[in-house]
Amino acid sequence: MSEGTSFVGLFVGLLLSATGVHASCPIELSPPSVVVRYGDSVAVNCSAERPVEGMGWEASEGGTALEHVNHLTWTVASLTDWTIAPSCFINLPPDTQCSRDPTVILYTFPETISIRSSSRSGGVMDEGMHYSFSCDIHNVAPVQNVTVMWYKGDAMVYREIIDNPSKEPVNHTSVLSVTPTREDNGVTFRCEAMLDLLPEGPQLIASSQEFNITVYYGPKVQCYLSEYLDIREGETLERGCHVTGRPSPTVRWMKAGRPADPNAPLSRSDAGRYTLEAEGATFIRKELSIQVLYGPEVKCPDTYTAVEDAPHNLSCDVIGYPIPETIWYKDGEEVELPESFTRSDTGQYSITASSILSSVDYTVDINVVYPPSQIVELEDSEVYVGSAVWLKCSSTSNPRPHYSWDYYRTANVMVENEDGVSRLHIHNATAYNMGSYTCHASNDIGKVSGTARVTVKGGGRFLPGVAEDWLGAVLCVCSRSLASPFYPKKVNKSSHEAEGRKEGSRRNLRGARWNRRGSTECRRDQLYASSMDALNSLRLLSVLLTLQLLSLSNGTAPSASVECPIEITPDRMVVRYQSRGLRRAICTPASADSTHLKEMYWQVAQGDKTNGTSWLADTDQDWDPRPVCTATFNVIGTCQKPLNFTLYKTPDSVSIRPMVGSVVEQREFQLRCDITGVAPAASVGVRWYRGNETFEPLRRGPLQVADCQPENATTCDPGDVRSPLSVSSTISLTLNRTDSGAEFSCEALLDLGPEGPQPPPSMMSSPFNVTVYYKPVINTTKLPKAVPVFRGYPEELVCEAEGQPTPKIQWLYSPDVVPHVSGDTLVVFEAGVYNCSASNQVDSVYHVVNVILKEDYLPLIAGFVAVAVVAISIVFLFIYSIYYKNTKMRRYSLKNPKVDTPSSNVAHNGWDMQLPMTKLSHTNRKCTVSGLFQGQPVTSPCPVQMNPPSAVVRFGDSFSVNCSSPSDLIESMGLESIYGSSMSSTGNSSVALEVESVRDWAFGPICFLNHLRDGQCSQTLPVTVYKTPDMVSISPPSLEGLVEGESYSIRCDILNVAPVSNLSVHWHRGDTILYTERFDGSSLSPVNKTSVFNLTAQRGDEEAPIWCEAQLDFWRPVPNLPTIKSESRDVTVLYPPAFAEPNNETLELSDGSKFILNCTAAGRPTPVYSWRFPHPIQRTNQNVNRSVLAPPVQLPGTYACTASNSQGSETKYFTVTEAPRNRTVFAALVGGGVFLGVVIFIVGLLSLTPEGKISFGKGGYRKGRSTSAPIWGPFCSNIVPCRVAKLVQVGIPSLFPLSLALSLLHRRLGAENNMGDNFIKWILTLCMFYSVSGEGCSLILKPSRVVVGFGEPVSVLCEAARPVRVLGWESAISAAHTQQDLSVQWKVDSLIDWIEEPICYGVFFTAPRQCEEKLNLVLYKTPDSVSIRPVNHTGPMVEGKEYQLLCEVQNIAPVQYLTLRWYKGQTEVYNSSFSELTSSSPVQVSSVLMVTPTKHENGAQYRCVAELELGPEGPQTPPTVTSEPLDASVYFSPAFLRPEPEVLDLVVGAEMTLDCTATGNPTPVYSWQSSNPIEERMEDEAALTSSSLLPGTYTCTASNALEKKSKQFIVKAKTKGV
Repeated sequence: MSEGTSFVGLFVGLLLSATGVHASCPIELSPPSVVVRYGDSVAVNCSAERPVEGMGWEASEGGTALEHVNHLTWTVASLTDWTIAPSCFINLPPDTQCSRDPTVILYTFPETISIRSSSRSGGVMDEGMHYSFSCDIHNVAPVQNVTVMWYKGDAMVYREIIDNPSKEPVNHTSVLSVTPTREDNGVTFRCEAMLDLLPEGPQLIASSQEFNITVYYGPKVQCYLSEYLDIREGETLERGCHVTGRPSPTVRWMKAGRPADPNAPLSRSDAGRYTLEAEGATFIRKELSIQVLYGPEVKCPDTYTAVEDAPHNLSCDVIGYPIPETIWYKDGEEVELPESFTRSDTGQYSITASSILSSVDYTVDINVVYPPSQIVELEDSEVYVGSAVWLKCSSTSNPRPHYSWDYYRTANVMVENEDGVSRLHIHNATAYNMGSYTCHASNDIGKVSGTARVTVKGGGRFLPGVAEDWLGAVLCVCSRSLASPFYPKKVNKSSHEAEGRKEGSRRNLRGARWNRRGSTECRRDQLYASSMDALNSLRLLSVLLTLQLLSLSNGTAPSASVECPIEITPDRMVVRYQSRGLRRAICTPASADSTHLKEMYWQVAQGDKTNGTSWLADTDQDWDPRPVCTATFNVIGTCQKPLNFTLYKTPDSVSIRPMVGSVVEQREFQLRCDITGVAPAASVGVRWYRGNETFEPLRRGPLQVADCQPENATTCDPGDVRSPLSVSSTISLTLNRTDSGAEFSCEALLDLGPEGPQPPPSMMSSPFNVTVYYKPVINTTKLPKAVPVFRGYPEELVCEAEGQPTPKIQWLYSPDVVPHVSGDTLVVFEAGVYNCSASNQVDSVYHVVNVILKEDYLPLIAGFVAVAVVAISIVFLFIYSIYYKNTKMRRYSLKNPKVDTPSSNVAHNGWDMQLPMTKLSHTNRKCTVSGLFQGQPVTSPCPVQMNPPSAVVRFGDSFSVNCSSPSDLIESMGLESIYGSSMSSTGNSSVALEVESVRDWAFGPICFLNHLRDGQCSQTLPVTVYKTPDMVSISPPSLEGLVEGESYSIRCDILNVAPVSNLSVHWHRGDTILYTERFDGSSLSPVNKTSVFNLTAQRGDEEAPIWCEAQLDFWRPVPNLPTIKSESRDVTVLYPPAFAEPNNETLELSDGSKFILNCTAAGRPTPVYSWRFPHPIQRTNQNVNRSVLAPPVQLPGTYACTASNSQGSETKYFTVTEAPRNRTVFAALVGGGVFLGVVIFIVGLLSLTPEGKISFGKGGYRKGRSTSAPIWGPFCSNIVPCRVAKLVQVGIPSLFPLSLALSLLHRRLGAENNMGDNFIKWILTLCMFYSVSGEGCSLILKPSRVVVGFGEPVSVLCEAARPVRVLGWESAISAAHTQQDLSVQWKVDSLIDWIEEPICYGVFFTAPRQCEEKLNLVLYKTPDSVSIRPVNHTGPMVEGKEYQLLCEVQNIAPVQYLTLRWYKGQTEVYNSSFSELTSSSPVQVSSVLMVTPTKHENGAQYRCVAELELGPEGPQTPPTVTSEPLDASVYFSPAFLRPEPEVLDLVVGAEMTLDCTATGNPTPVYSWQSSNPIEERMEDEAALTSSSLLPGTYTCTASNALEKKSKQFIVKAKTKGV
């Protein structure tokens, strides 16, 4: 080749390099990628776009040598190499080579896949249990293209994308975890495996067979929450308490041991205790108390007659369950029946008996009878002869009175009785009618009378009005003719006559009468009235005629308008806001005027005009259209008629709230009911409820528009606005303390009249719970004004006060006294004035106590008596011993005593012996291992050597390599890389390559050699390009508050690390490695990886923090390779208390010493301590929070310490017993006393005469005195009763030697010197009384404390330690006594009565004569039910808000031993005790737990456990009753798994996924937005996958009902290197 040609080639090469042409290899593969089934043939054609020097294929199968052609096909008849990577290469002039690799995917896919489950045989699963399905896919490749889809029915529930880079066939198992519910019964599960090889290959799908599951549950009793069940009469047990389950349970009902038909209708006589047994998947048994509900029934008399002011016996029998409430009504108003009725009580009454089931009304007619009242309207009268007069007698009574008259009987007198009134008529009066007229009124109850006198005057008197008679007759005729058209009403004769008599005009207006000629004649007494009537009639007639003429002339009436003759159907329209359907109003003319109609149209207030007879209402905005129908007629012209139209809208919400902060007793407070978005507001009525009953408040304010400004008065009236308004109603109430806890609510009613909806629309507010505050009230029954205190004995002053809020107790006293204060209890030791004050935010009260100090002389008297008795006893013993010695005892003398020296053996131990020791010598043996490593040099196919032989280089660092060859037959050699190449000169055997910055992850320099004999060969240098992580972080952010025993997942996120196959993550606790995870993967470029460490929390985890570190491990050390560490996390583990010492301890209490109770326990949170003391005087410090306690009053007994925190509680018992007393001092005193007594006795014996006198001259023996007289005869008869002597003789063994000695003494006295019996009797009596008077109450109870369950048997034995006259038990149940035995038993077969503690009593022969021991009896009963519910809240809880959970315990005893424990899951979070309560009978108590839920508590279960801790004598396992769990549903706002913005590189044509997955409750809804205006519409999914994304910013918004959150994805275009 000439120099010119070389220069041109060099120039062209430089030009191609500069323009980028050299970067492309002129090879075309057809097809560039192939998808081949395992064992099938494959063919790929390689062609060159320009002439080449040679072409060839490199492949493990089907490879070809270099051929001088422009196209060459790679063919394999049966492809079986899973890792095959063929490469087509060409040689280009001058001396360059390039290659292209087709993509070959070899696949295999199973025809079938299988599914299996962890359920029982037949696909049976239990509800609520966790199961798993496994989908087995065998012999599939490449597995990374496989997607496993799980289907539940026809809906896909889970998709698994397999992340396994293996190209060879593998067996893969996909697992689906399920927790079935009863609704899943019969559901089928299946899995599908899809091998997606598109677009070059097929898409293969294989499906498993369907797996059908059967879900077992129950039996589930619908009425299981309570043991009390109410069923209506006529319903069945099956309907009232339905039992469900699968398999279908077998249900059996029992009552009193007999089967009951669950399908038989119940009657009221069927109420009682039932037993329900249901057997299905499990077996349950439940006791139910069933009450049969039936409505009220009233039995009353239809009519009841009562005597006025007399007690009545009206009673109505009202039955029903629940017991009905009865109310009496009269005239629609509620009344109470008085003890006696009055006449005003007569009427119709109705009694209403109502219950929750129904209401019954019954009507009773009450008739109150009473005697006639005093006669009225009977007056003296004067009458002229020939005239007439009326006497009226009137009286009221029930029944109506019967009238009778006493008078002189004449023919012209008539009596008429009408309407309860009697009238006596005298016509044509004569002189015989003058006199007295007596009227009698009587009925069955009584009788009254009245008298009037009639005076008849002579007939010569002038009768006035002769001219008036004539005028009256004329006017009468005129009046009759004129009045008839205008006065069509007929005049009542009797009423007219009565009016005439009342005026006293003496005119008899009985109308016209007929004379003999048949003509009508007006009487003279009508003159004046008839004339006035005629004149008035004429005037009225003229006025009417004038008005009629005016109306005929102009067509209108002078004072009334003509009604527009049109009709609107309907005349009133009431339409609901946004209601569906057309509502039209039709306007039509009256039938008589339809021919005169010219025009008719509708017009609204806004001026819009609608032609036609119909008007259509717009229910979206026509709030006040005021439609008017207008019509034009030919005669009357234009007239209008409006349509009464109302568009109404029900309220958006109704709520209730107080107007003040707190409610104080007897102070007026206001409640406000807010109604929002209602129209028309003027039609809103507010009804107030207390509980479920309506009530009328003290004052009710008018309905007002909410947030109304006073200056704009037009909008403050709800009637002025017809569009939706927010209004409020305010009421005033006055409550007392019994109303605390009452629930108030309000109901808004929209009363739209009869045309509106029926019943009227209404909406009820949520209830508002009222807590009534009231001032403290001190319990003065426990705290009298004067309290005596004995010196040296403390006295407790207990100040208890009731109030709301709970009063604060404070004691005030003089500074010179030092009492002991503990809460509300004051222990005083000295006199003084003590003031107890109780205060809360309502008021403060006080109570003064005067403590009076008194001296206690009882110990002094007892001590004096004891000393006297001891002294007398000593004297007696001394005298007796001397006397017995002188009279009976022989004398001995000791002379030359011999001492016997005992022999003994002495054992000696040889501790100083020396043991012989021998040194042992050891010979050191050496073990030498030698070996020779020999080997033969390995000959490489290509004789090149690269230095270094392999390389590890950091991304972006420089790199250099040297390639040499030991061969002498080298034509040329060189190094090729993507960053350039290097050629050696001819004959040179080495070549070097330097790269300034390695920025490609797949970097492998190739050293090639052109051999003179073997041609060309090459070798690739293995280079690993690495990048340390940008960041290593650990989550969650906090590891505080972990619960011991629970597992937690901790993530370690490693960002941008390469290569992943060399990555390892180490988890540390302090300096200790807990776990190491290594990763597999074929990716050479940086990736993000996450390591998960499952930590099971233990209390020792707090010793050191937890952290993780990421490390790249290579086969050869890399200098200065850093390890990236995360921040450390301190661990806080919550665990229940655990005592450092044993759980129970026993201590001895010695005289003068003090004991300390150590209850120290370890726990987190730090435990809180509470103590229970055995004695009331110690309970002032019962709730002290101390772990180590020295009780101020040291007394024996059982002390209980409870250490508790949010995780649980533990109780430790300390049993303190009295140590045996040291009686050394007592023995010394007794010994000294005995010695003194002996001396006195000897002196007395020497000087005692037989007559019992003291004399130093000793008398002799007297003959004739008996020496064998018994000692006990006289003693029994003279000194003490025989039974006491017998007791001394045979009952007290300790006195036997004394009795024997006295007997011998008596004989000796009788035989020798005959001392008097009086002395012996006196000494014996004193000794006997001393022996028996000092004993205590010798009663022993076995056992001394009894704990017995309700209904269980109990027996206690009471034993007497000394003879007893009567021994017995005092008890309300099973009292017993005995007079023979020293023990008596109190026994009850079934203890079901809450009685006082039984007392064992004994009546003894000696002092103390009577004493008693009280049995410490604890009768306990487990609660009937324990339930849990939220307070004032329904529905899901919101994260971060505070809620109250209420635990209610029904019928438990005794409550002071109760501990309520709250659990969240299996972790105890809170406990409360009730030791301050003292009731021994069953009570109902409750406890409140305050919770502030977090998102991690969604689905958590809360339960409440009632535990009775009854001490060592109670059950070893404390009785517990657990409530039904309360599932907590917590709403929380969306939270992204990776909240930080993500930056992604876009490769054109590559598929990219933007993962915006967020957690939240309710499940978040996603929306996408793009900054690229040409971006296609995004789908509302969590992950956006597309191959057509453009560079830009993509914003994903996840939202639910609580909040919206956004995350950004920044997509950048990636630039390829040249």
